[in-house]
Amino acid sequence: MAKRSTILVVDDSRVSQAHLVQILQDEYIVHAATGGVEAIQVAKAAKPDLILLDIVMPQMDGYEVLSALREGEETKDIPVIFLTSLGQESDEEKGLSLGAVDYITKPYNSVIVRLRISVQLKILEQMRKIQELSLMDAVSGMPNRKYFESRISDEWKRAKKEHRQIGVLMIDVDKLRTHNTIYGYNHGDECLKAVGKIITDTALVNPGGFAARWAFGGFAVLLVNATGGECVTVGEKIRKTVDELAVPYPEGENKTVTVSVGVNSVSPGECDCTLEQFISNADSALYLAKELGRNQVVIHS
Repeated sequence: MAKRSTILVVDDSRVSQAHLVQILQDEYIVHAATGGVEAIQVAKAAKPDLILLDIVMPQMDGYEVLSALREGEETKDIPVIFLTSLGQESDEEKGLSLGAVDYITKPYNSVIVRLRISVQLKILEQMRKIQELSLMDAVSGMPNRKYFESRISDEWKRAKKEHRQIGVLMIDVDKLRTHNTIYGYNHGDECLKAVGKIITDTALVNPGGFAARWAFGGFAVLLVNATGGECVTVGEKIRKTVDELAVPYPEGENKTVTVSVGVNSVSPGECDCTLEQFISNADSALYLAKELGRNQVVIHS
């Protein structure tokens, strides 16, 4: 069953608000607010997919509400349709210039309102799919480096604020280029998928754990509230599970794939390093693991 979209109706007229709720509630989850301040509070709490916003309201008009929504990190991307009695072209121009996605004047046709909402929600769904695809790695099916960098940046700030440790593992499939030269890139991709699944399954054991494809043969793992020892334990589990993985090769044999792992764990609020240095130090530990013979875990110190 498809998830129902959520709509926030903002109108200081109880009659207009009730009518909109009535024509939408069978198809959508509907929240309502009678003023600007309440609308912003509900938008932050409910995170609706779309907002229907009246312009003429006491204390805080719809233009001010839209401006406030666009300034809020949690609400800046919520599409807003103005539904108002102001019918001058200048009013519509002002609303659209502030970032509204559509403008409907009262009195309105209920069917038209539902169709306009449907169109905007379809656009929103398409944009979300595009965004999702842009953050996924096509080979492994995992989140990509762009997504990982965004996620670890948020967790770094949170760990700094809450005085917690954060860990990162940089993982590389050993001799993947040689493997691809001998057996072909299609088989190399299958190895990456198998290794990526092991890494993801292991990382998710940690509350807040997250894994992504980082580079050609590389992966990255974020571990929240994890000490260096705990990160090494996770890295060793990944290394061992991959080492025990029997990968079927083109000539009918089952062979072993191995990974090298670099680990780093710090408390951002208590260290002098930047996030970039933090990741770079884990990467340095990874290269040391390779220099020491591969198929092992090294922690940065």
